Amino acid sequence: MGVAYLEGDFVLRSGRRSTYYLDKYLFETEPRVLRGIVHEMALMIRDRLASGAGYQRLGAPELGAVSLGAGLSLELGIPFLIVRKGEKDYGTSKAIEGAWSPGERVAIVEDIVTSGGAALSAVDRLREAGLIVEDLFCVVDREEGGADAAAAHGLTLRPLFTSSELGIGV
Repeated sequence: MGVAYLEGDFVLRSGRRSTYYLDKYLFETEPRVLRGIVHEMALMIRDRLASGAGYQRLGAPELGAVSLGAGLSLELGIPFLIVRKGEKDYGTSKAIEGAWSPGERVAIVEDIVTSGGAALSAVDRLREAGLIVEDLFCVVDREEGGADAAAAHGLTLRPLFTSSELGIGV
């Protein structure tokens, strides 16, 4: 994560301040790094599939997780959905992009989880559409309440890394 680790004074999406920032766009736009992350996350998802998780789709909240969703879709051969922050006001006006059917199982993929807000909002949209979501995979869990928020939402947070494992944190 060295390629994306920045120190300074940052305001996070959650509104919290932090002395460090993991710039997801620095690792999601670097092919060598993204390839490694996708490979490792795909192993995690394959393990869940082997234990019967039965995902028919991956779900990626816009904008940050879309490159992860696309990479994982290609690696796993599982179609993915882009979950918009809000319905667009033109064209098809969809909040969920991609083909799906109610009752399908979806694994959410996210980049960085702090409070889990963006991912949980995406989960709400998917569930409102009749999709089943129980697992949230992420690249890094900042260990600042995201796992508890996910659990309260009926999800299991499955991080590739935690801040503690990376030797960074609060």
